[in-house]
This record gives sequence, C-alpha cells and structure tokens, in this order.
Amino acid sequence: MQARTSARLAVTTMLALSVVAGVTATTASAATPAVGASACTTSVKLNTDVNTTVRFRTGPGTKYLATGQLAKGTKVYWACNKGSTGSAKSWGLVKVKSGAHKNKIGWVARTYINTPMQF
Repeated sequence: MQARTSARLAVTTMLALSVVAGVTATTASAATPAVGASACTTSVKLNTDVNTTVRFRTGPGTKYLATGQLAKGTKVYWACNKGSTGSAKSWGLVKVKSGAHKNKIGWVARTYINTPMQF
C-alpha cells in the first residue's frame, strides 16, 4: 500500500512540476514514420485545391499520422501521386499553399483533391 501511495505521489509531483515549468509530457507515436516523394509512382505537378475537409498525413495511407486537417478549398500544389491518379485508393503528395498549414508538405487521399477536367 505504501509503495502505491509513493508511486502516486511521485507521478503527481512530476505532473505538477511539468505544469509549473511549462513542460508537457509526450508519448511515442505508434504511427509509421513520414514518407516523402520517393513513395510517388506518378508525377502530377498541378496547382489545385481540396474538395472537402480532409486529414493531412505524414505518408500515403491511413496508417500514417494525421498532422492536422485541410479545410475545404485549401489551395495545394499536387506534386505527385502514390497509385494511379484515377484510383480512389491513391494518395497525393501536396504542398499547402493557403490556410493554417501553409508551406507544409504532406499526403492527402486522392479522392479529396480536385482534378481539372483536362487532367
């Protein structure tokens, strides 16, 4: 019982000190590490936008960490694609051109990237 009380006191003290010091505790992410253009299978090179609010990820798939969301209409430069550009299962590597994630590079599910008629 005394060991449990001591452990609780230690944890409570550490949390209190971290709050006072302005430090936050973080836990390791189980997500797969970030993936860049080396994962691309098709070059696209197109300025466009996203057609709905969509998760912005560190790699081409849902197993990758979502680092935020892009709002509908966010302007992006679509650099390349993993998978066929016509496939609903493919992912686009984009550089964000507007909004909260401006100038960040990440992955968006292809379905949510607007494609011009002539593409």
